[in-house]
Amino acid sequence: MLLDRLDQVLWQHWRPVFPQERTFVRAEAVLVGLLSAYGRRTVSRALCAEGRAQVDWAADYRAFSRSPWKADELFSGVLATALPHLPTTGFVTALLDDTSLRKRSRVIKAARWLRDPLSPPFHVNFKYGLRCLHVALALPLYESGHGARAISIDFELTPSAKRPGRHATSAEVEAYHRVKDAMSLPMKGVEALTRLRARLDTHGAATRQLLGVVDGSYTNRRVLRNLPTRVDLLGRTRKDIVLFDPAPPGGRRIYGDRLPTPEAIRVDPNRPYQSVDCHYGGDWRTVRFKELSHVLWRTGGGRRPLRLLVLAPTPYHGPGRAGRMLYRDPAYLITTDLTSPAQALIQAYLNRWQIEVLHRDLKSGLGLGQAQVWSDDSVPRLHSAVVASFAMLTLAALDTYGPSRAADFPPLPLWRRHKPQLRASQADLVTLLRNDLAIRGPLRAPPVPRADTLPSDPHWALPARETYALA
Repeated sequence: MLLDRLDQVLWQHWRPVFPQERTFVRAEAVLVGLLSAYGRRTVSRALCAEGRAQVDWAADYRAFSRSPWKADELFSGVLATALPHLPTTGFVTALLDDTSLRKRSRVIKAARWLRDPLSPPFHVNFKYGLRCLHVALALPLYESGHGARAISIDFELTPSAKRPGRHATSAEVEAYHRVKDAMSLPMKGVEALTRLRARLDTHGAATRQLLGVVDGSYTNRRVLRNLPTRVDLLGRTRKDIVLFDPAPPGGRRIYGDRLPTPEAIRVDPNRPYQSVDCHYGGDWRTVRFKELSHVLWRTGGGRRPLRLLVLAPTPYHGPGRAGRMLYRDPAYLITTDLTSPAQALIQAYLNRWQIEVLHRDLKSGLGLGQAQVWSDDSVPRLHSAVVASFAMLTLAALDTYGPSRAADFPPLPLWRRHKPQLRASQADLVTLLRNDLAIRGPLRAPPVPRADTLPSDPHWALPARETYALA
């Protein structure tokens, strides 16, 4: 059963994180309830799903607000569980991106006004919520006929520095400017890669190179010039950046002749394209690219030699049976990895989209951010623990059923059977978890209701699931 494997890995890797066994049992039950509950994913709804609507709920909330445990230690157990699923050679691919969670409460100190990414390009909208930094491992499942799958290995709240008011003193303004850069997303991304590098060393992967795959907002001088050792970066960049050849040795010059821009290199007919096969969109596809190694980016990487990869626009058929041929935008990639094959780097870049799929599963499928907690400790702990719990659930399913959608999963709807999915979705995993809970029962012992909550009519008694349905 999926629930048995999940309970086993949680006990093995998460029990040492909590100071007491009863605290671990409470936290585990709440997190499993948040994964399997119906409707909004709140703590109260998770307790109702467990049949604990008639018992005291304070201790379950205090397990996240008062108990002395650290949420980032949960991801150390996730990494230890995920490492056996990685290949034994090559670099470790870490996908890094930021996301936001909507909030309405002004009591949450970490909440800020954020730019809404769904706003139209001609009018920027704002939303109030939490800014988070997310790091995930890309598990390559190509040998089984599947694409990569993202597993969360770090998730933390990264609020921006609070701007002082108009009547602030000069000392307050100076303090704001000191912490502004340290609390920015690029610097927080460097800290996340540093933590991941240390965890890989702890779990026996010290000889493996770490490759952080990012989008254009992290491909800048703050990240490129502060990368820790044994960590490379691969990110998307602009088409008009200024690149240079290294100066000839023997002189004081660092930058040599100026090179064409990435866009000029793409349209240059004298530079032929190369071709590699990469797994993308459920199948192996041919990707054309141009490569330029050992270049210098003065305003970005400084004196660090970089490598430029220019990907040609990918053709695809438009909508409709007789859709005309359309082309996706070209991609311009900059990396500090000068030795790995171009096919491996391009494949790592194509796998970066899996973290966007993971964001959709967490926010739309599991309701990440809907929990109504406001304590300074419970806000970062609960959200990080939910992300880590879904990562453990995904790894438990891989250990139990493999990467394919096995026969143990419920049958697909009729409208999906003409194109069956190859891997288990987030909805499939949650459905299996709910079925196992219905067979085995809650993780905790049945609750004993308080005397003042018992119904006056002795014949009025409903089972826990019906009570939850009426609540």
